[in-house]
Amino acid sequence: MSVDLTKGDSRGPARAGDPARRRAGRAGPLRYRDFRRLWLGAGLSGIGSQLTMLALPLWILDRSGSPALAGLVGTVRLLAVFASQLPAGVLADRRHRRTILIAADAGRAAAVGALGLLVLDGGGPVLLAGALATVEGLLTAVALPAGSAALPRLVPRRELNAAVAFGQGQSYVVQFVGPLLGAALYRLQPASPFLLDALSYLVSLGLLLMVRRPLGGGDGKAGPRLRTAVAEGFRYVAGSRYLRALLAWSALVNFATAGIAFVLVLAAGRDRPQSLGLALAVTALAGVVGALLAPRFPRVPDARLLRLVTALIAAAAGGAALHPSPVVMTGCTAAIALVSPAVVVRTNARVLGMVPDALMGRVQSSMFVVGGSLYPFAAAATGWLGERVSLRGAMAVHTLVLAVVLALAFLPGLRHPPPPAGG
Repeated sequence: MSVDLTKGDSRGPARAGDPARRRAGRAGPLRYRDFRRLWLGAGLSGIGSQLTMLALPLWILDRSGSPALAGLVGTVRLLAVFASQLPAGVLADRRHRRTILIAADAGRAAAVGALGLLVLDGGGPVLLAGALATVEGLLTAVALPAGSAALPRLVPRRELNAAVAFGQGQSYVVQFVGPLLGAALYRLQPASPFLLDALSYLVSLGLLLMVRRPLGGGDGKAGPRLRTAVAEGFRYVAGSRYLRALLAWSALVNFATAGIAFVLVLAAGRDRPQSLGLALAVTALAGVVGALLAPRFPRVPDARLLRLVTALIAAAAGGAALHPSPVVMTGCTAAIALVSPAVVVRTNARVLGMVPDALMGRVQSSMFVVGGSLYPFAAAATGWLGERVSLRGAMAVHTLVLAVVLALAFLPGLRHPPPPAGG
């Protein structure tokens, strides 16, 4: 559904061509106060989460000396996030999304704050630290579909592309700033990343409390059983030829690009660990540029844009397969990060525009689970190929997967995307 966010704006209507209108065009979705508040809150809490995700395994290693235990805690948190996605989607449609986001921020601030105090105290059970991190992950999983489903209510339909692009750019900035800041803070005081993460959630909570616009969601009345409610989301996805084709494309692209990123880790981190940080920083900066350019991309049809970007990604992977050195792999991952937002922004905005609000949370969580279903296996498969064959062989396999993805881009469902709901 479309919401006119200009209603109630005390500035009044701006005439075409006047200075206020031109400034508004340059500001994009950030000129809408409620979107701006949630966007800033999400960015701050995202950076805080990056601090914790870097500091936690380092602290566990310092406490226990066990890499396996440090890896286990991270894996349990990731599994908790994936396992709770579908119930979280139901919750986002059944309860007020504003209430969900407020509760999630408050709970995450408490969990990470307790973790920081545990570290500051100089010790404490590692399992307790892992449990607190898992609680934070569960609440993050609850917040994700609620925040995503609320986006169409924060900006008008014509601004959805730009709003999604702002979110994409923010995620790359977080990936760039978070690890660098987290490593420096951990060296100064191991508890500081956790305490700053808790503070970031509190600031996000404060910004959220200032949001005036309704964010949608149900009224809390009893609905169908959880299994039935989840099935309704999957049924909507399965009933759309466009979404079925898009998820097949997404699952394979996510697998291949995650594998390519792990080849970069193996190539750069094996002999020159210091170069890995630089490579990741270059890739993140390329992603920021790509997200900023995505709304300004030439207005080619969706299907043509999807095929063009897929072909560019496959070409970058194929070129890197010839000589997967750290420099070449950095160029490959940076090229992928540069061009992929053009498609991600366009397709995400289209999904947000076509899905009914009453199903938005469940559809978003269903797509997250299906589209990311192969992602956890990418590093393991790439590592096995790198050890048994070679990094060049691993890159060849990922290039072959991307060739299949390029063929999928010609599926009828992707050639003829549906119009927006009510459009």
